Amino acid sequence: MDERLDKILMEILDLEEGELSDELTPETADYWDSLNHLRMISAIEQEFGIKFSMEEIQSVDSVAGLRQLVRRHLKAS
Repeated sequence: MDERLDKILMEILDLEEGELSDELTPETADYWDSLNHLRMISAIEQEFGIKFSMEEIQSVDSVAGLRQLVRRHLKAS
């Protein structure tokens, strides 16, 4: 799961190998704006066959939080 998620995040946030960390946030990532936030959510939903609520989408504030959210949805499936 982590490799697939990392690939999506690195592609959308235009990050090189080693630049992605769980501590990354919209404030610390140059390309993590509102549009790319929605692109990430959409790509993750498609890749993993899950659906986030609007509240969950708005609550994501770091890569670590996003990983936790994806894991929670995958366990519930």
